[in-house]
Amino acid sequence: MKSIEFKAVVRENLGKKAAKSFRKKDLVPCEIYGGEKNYHIAIEEKFLNKMVFTPYTYYANLDINGEKKKVIIKDLQFNPVNDRVSHVDFYEISEDKPIVVKLPVKVVGLAKGVKDGGKLSQEMRYIHVKGLVKDMVEIVEINVENLEIGKTIHAGDVNIPNLTIVDKHDKAVVSVKVTRAVAEPTATGTTEQAAPAAEPAK
Repeated sequence: MKSIEFKAVVRENLGKKAAKSFRKKDLVPCEIYGGEKNYHIAIEEKFLNKMVFTPYTYYANLDINGEKKKVIIKDLQFNPVNDRVSHVDFYEISEDKPIVVKLPVKVVGLAKGVKDGGKLSQEMRYIHVKGLVKDMVEIVEINVENLEIGKTIHAGDVNIPNLTIVDKHDKAVVSVKVTRAVAEPTATGTTEQAAPAAEPAK
């Protein structure tokens, strides 16, 4: 699991007016929950964006006026007009407590079903897992080389050492669907196959 480091400042003044003042300075108001106490902080938007606008899942090592905290994003709010991050809720994590995160899914290999004319369909771009931070992986790779036409890999089929899949086990992750070309013979093919069976004219 990827990590990122940045500094945060403590917000002494709370409320909508104070939050608006921070945003004018390109600072995003944030909260940290899950630890011994909650923190009201602000982080520079340009640094926070590196953690938000990415296909990967990060945990952050925050420096809050010299105090170190390890956190993950729990919830995000965006400005409906310009799509800028307007508020973030972080969850404080520790090395010995399991957490639930979503990890990106990457399909690797050329499926047998695709070679046979089927179409690969990736149903899940992320998969939710539970485990310790030290066991988290950056990306979940799913090999589809042996996946045949009409077959599906479900969440319950995914195995990641020391991590538990949280998604419903019957949820489809990736499948090879039957295409029209495979399901129906072409008009030319039908004609060519039917021709030998025709009787000569009398």
